[in-house]
Amino acid sequence: MEEKETGKRVMPGSRKKIGLIAAGIVVGVLAAAYLGLCAFANGDKLWPNTSVMGVDLSGLTAAQAEEKLAGAIPGKLAGKRVELYEPGSGQRVSLDTDGLMEAADLAGDVNTAAHADRRGTNFLTLGGRYLARVISGGDIEVPPTLTFTPDGEKRMAQALEELSEKLGIEGNETTYEVTDTALLFQKGVTGTEVDGAAAREGVGFALSGTGPETVEVVLIQAPPAEPDFNAIHEKVSAQVADAYLDKESREIVPSVMGVDFDVAAARAALAKTADGRPCRVELTLTAPKISTETLQASLFRDTLGAAVTKFSGTAARKDNIKLAASFINGYILFPGEEFSYNALCGPYETSKGYGKAGAYVNGKTVDTTAGGICQLSSTLHWATLKGNLEITERHCHRYEPSYIPGGLDATVYGNSLDYRFKNTTEYPVKVEAYVDSKNYVHVNLYGTNTSGIHGEPYHTNRTVTQYAQTVYEPSAEIPQGTTRKDPERTAYNAVTMETYQKLVDANGKTVDTIFLHKDSYKLRNAVILYNPADAALWGIDPSTGLKTLTPVTPTPAATQPPADTPAPTESQTPAVTAAPTAEPTAPVPGETQTPAPTADPNDPLLPPEA
Repeated sequence: MEEKETGKRVMPGSRKKIGLIAAGIVVGVLAAAYLGLCAFANGDKLWPNTSVMGVDLSGLTAAQAEEKLAGAIPGKLAGKRVELYEPGSGQRVSLDTDGLMEAADLAGDVNTAAHADRRGTNFLTLGGRYLARVISGGDIEVPPTLTFTPDGEKRMAQALEELSEKLGIEGNETTYEVTDTALLFQKGVTGTEVDGAAAREGVGFALSGTGPETVEVVLIQAPPAEPDFNAIHEKVSAQVADAYLDKESREIVPSVMGVDFDVAAARAALAKTADGRPCRVELTLTAPKISTETLQASLFRDTLGAAVTKFSGTAARKDNIKLAASFINGYILFPGEEFSYNALCGPYETSKGYGKAGAYVNGKTVDTTAGGICQLSSTLHWATLKGNLEITERHCHRYEPSYIPGGLDATVYGNSLDYRFKNTTEYPVKVEAYVDSKNYVHVNLYGTNTSGIHGEPYHTNRTVTQYAQTVYEPSAEIPQGTTRKDPERTAYNAVTMETYQKLVDANGKTVDTIFLHKDSYKLRNAVILYNPADAALWGIDPSTGLKTLTPVTPTPAATQPPADTPAPTESQTPAVTAAPTAEPTAPVPGETQTPAPTADPNDPLLPPEA
């Protein structure tokens, strides 16, 4: 039996087709690998053999490369020897390179290094270039971007100046001086100078390693350098300013003359000036409205208002007034500011230095801390009215005062009653207050009276609405058969009056009369103390306290008549300048002391004795 072949014959064309498929696969793999290499070469890492100033950055990202350069370059820039050399003369000047220059754009340098081989290529050629870099081992060295440090720039300028001196090169700079009215330029001349720009560039190349450490300088012909007009303007110009009195130092701050010049016009004028010739540039001067001399001449030149009152009493009362005067003496009130007596003289306590003196408390005269200081506030008020300043707070005393004309007084008390006025002038006002050796209180207000108007205050329509009486008050402490005046309670008539301000100009002409206020001063009776058992003896009605009954004479023996004193009549009232008794500073609000006023309802305003 015959055997039969079971396999199939392979045709020659089939083998060729298989070979082509295999080759295609290989080519595809290679192409894919190349495209992958192109993508890798186009990535964010620097190519192999890439460095900046000798610092290898291969395979680093841009951020990593920048950080590495920041730590390495300062050391690379230090410790080098750089010289400026002029070959024609052989003169040399050495430069200390430590801190001379610094990297100015690390990010830019890294970017330059990263794209050194990528410029001018497309994506499909990146792989080939990358392979060539790897196979050839070629290095890409990128010079850093360097700049002089501020100190390095000064040292470079000094080195150039030193070299110029060694070369005997005379300066050709334009100079200037400032007079009161002009800038006087002396233009330089065209001459020889060291090419500073080229020298600086050479030093940069030397430090970056791209140039020799001996920098050959060249001499060039150069016109005179233009001055720094902006710097000159900043130095010469001044903003006009008026003189003024400083609130903190109380010193005059001098005025400033305004100075300016046109920079563009000055530059053009100098450009037209021949070498070596002068050029004058006029300054624009602006005078201040208030010069130092004007302010000195006008500040506190006028006595706006002055007042004098006489006082009496204990040494403590005098000391209290002197102390309060010291607190306001020399005080300067600026325009628009308000003066507060309590703010300066208070608090009215022993801790402030005040002693005890007679003052009215609850209708009685008792020793009270700071007694007497109302006389100073009243004297100040009188002076303020004469100065025609605005009164913002004033209170009259409870009783009509004797040391100052009625209606012109001003009482103060703790924090509840103050005396205030405002400086309504255009200039500062200074207060002068003191007590002289003859027991007179002086207050002067100094300022600048630009209007020529002053005040002349006066009162009118003075009326006694009720006369004080002498009343008798029983006291077991008084021995029988005797009486005693109560020193804490003296007589005051009840009085009303109106106060006006007459405004008078420099020629003595009255320009206006202004009603200020109407004051009502209270009544207080004089008190005489007696023994309760002696009421019949003196004819005193205990229910009224008045001597309205018929005295009953004791039968055993005659008794000494009472030492009483009738209530003061109008003829017994002291004049305005009579010495006062105690005055309050911390009593019941409005309390004060004064003897009985005159009965004349039109009592003229009389100043106290000077």
